Amino acid sequence: MSIKHSIKVFLREAYARTLFHTGLCALVDRAMPTRLTILAGHCVAPGEVDGAGTLPADMQISAAKLERILRWFGARYAMTTVGEGWSALRSGKAKRSLVALSMDDGYLDNRRVMLPLLERVQAPATVYLESRPLDERRVNWSHKYFWLVRRMDFTQLTARYAQLSQDQGALRAIEKVAAAQAPDQRYHIKRALKYEADPADRDRVIDRIFVEAGGDERALCDELYMSWGDARELAAAGVELGGHTVNHVILSRCDREGARGEIADGARSLASALGKPSRSFAYPWGRRWDFNAETAQIVLDSGFETAVTMHAGVNLPSTRSTDLKRLAIADDARLHLLATEACGGFELLRRIGINLSE
Repeated sequence: MSIKHSIKVFLREAYARTLFHTGLCALVDRAMPTRLTILAGHCVAPGEVDGAGTLPADMQISAAKLERILRWFGARYAMTTVGEGWSALRSGKAKRSLVALSMDDGYLDNRRVMLPLLERVQAPATVYLESRPLDERRVNWSHKYFWLVRRMDFTQLTARYAQLSQDQGALRAIEKVAAAQAPDQRYHIKRALKYEADPADRDRVIDRIFVEAGGDERALCDELYMSWGDARELAAAGVELGGHTVNHVILSRCDREGARGEIADGARSLASALGKPSRSFAYPWGRRWDFNAETAQIVLDSGFETAVTMHAGVNLPSTRSTDLKRLAIADDARLHLLATEACGGFELLRRIGINLSE
């Protein structure tokens, strides 16, 4: 961690703790404009988060931790879905600031663990669904990678990848990560495969190693993802279901027709299975380099009204509907930071040119 980043982290913590523990959050909240804060998670673990589980620890939040967060926000803000919250904010009908919980991908725990929790705390939510796992019971390459990392010696995994791949750029990126001896090579290799590998070559190689290691894609999908029946159960309980593409691809790496197919085909699949169109969309991965103005327009052309990112911040009536910000939550989420963002504390600093939240 650089000195500059260390100073930023220290200042962020000091500022947030001061606002949260002195009660200044409430004063800032009343002084700032009405806003929509969107929380963004993936998996709700029934008990303590298992770092060696099916999904990485940074994609999990324990049910107890999520319940504490939702109860705290529910006592102070109007809890809503992304679609309803955005409509209320833009129309001026929101009488107080809003908070929405969102979950990406459509994992089975969203129905088994999160739904009873939502009913218990009387909170709504939005769940963004990849359509291919639901339609075909197939998963994207990253889940096969996670599965392999848990079962194979990592040196053997990267060596086998090098034997099978024809993508020299990706192999150089992997070698660079290995030479750097970073503390978490698994994360850095995954990032190299995500951004620097040819997608077709990467998918082919990961599929091959997955099969060689005894992987069963249908079984892995059944372990991870909801079915359409589960999704309809969420919808019947009032959970908003949104689009998240067909295959969870990086849209900015697709050509126009490829991006259109991912977004529009996913939208049609949801509408067919659920009986109505979806209003909300989430960009896969969600960083600014993962989508662009063209894909944002395709989102609107496909019938969605909003699109959410993975950049931190609150949403004001002036925020673009295809660039809504979210706050990532996992089991290491800290309430004082979330509360400072939601009350407008970090937005207040942004207005004078200081960004401490990212």
